[in-house]
Amino acid sequence: MIDGIITPALRDIDYLTPAAPYPVVPSGLTVHQDPVYRYSIPTDEQPTLLIADYIADHNGNFISPGYYQLALSDDREFLYLIESKNLVAIIPVFKIAENEKEVHKLYAKNKELTKKEKAERKKKKRQDKIQEIINKKYAKTGATPPQEYEHMEADIEYIKEGQYYLIRYEKGFIRAWGAIKR
Repeated sequence: MIDGIITPALRDIDYLTPAAPYPVVPSGLTVHQDPVYRYSIPTDEQPTLLIADYIADHNGNFISPGYYQLALSDDREFLYLIESKNLVAIIPVFKIAENEKEVHKLYAKNKELTKKEKAERKKKKRQDKIQEIINKKYAKTGATPPQEYEHMEADIEYIKEGQYYLIRYEKGFIRAWGAIKR
């Protein structure tokens, strides 16, 4: 290039042609082959955790302030701290609790039902039938039915006595507590 004049050879190069000499994705992996997507949490609806201060470890790594998704692993042994689909930290869970009533509903087997539980089951069946009809009507119009609200909450607290951050995760009827040692 001399005095701002572009040579004809450089002007004719089209960088967006499909027969480019280099692949579009340099690593060879597409977006959905990334491990965060392949082994990801089942839903994007996770509680949001606000971290107000920098959290540093002994190796000089740190978690910067901001908003993060907090997800519980399938085996319920770890909490995942996620920012924009990127895994930032894996936090071990030291305590987990489930609501007794919900656990009873899910795991009770071969137990005689009381009259109240039988009435609740009938009511639930009726509601399920109504919901099925509503879903069919939404499917005809192409719209998606509104999702049922599920309580979600996450918070972080610094404990001075032990010098660690206590992280509390709550989604639905599952509660988990994890800690980050400072």
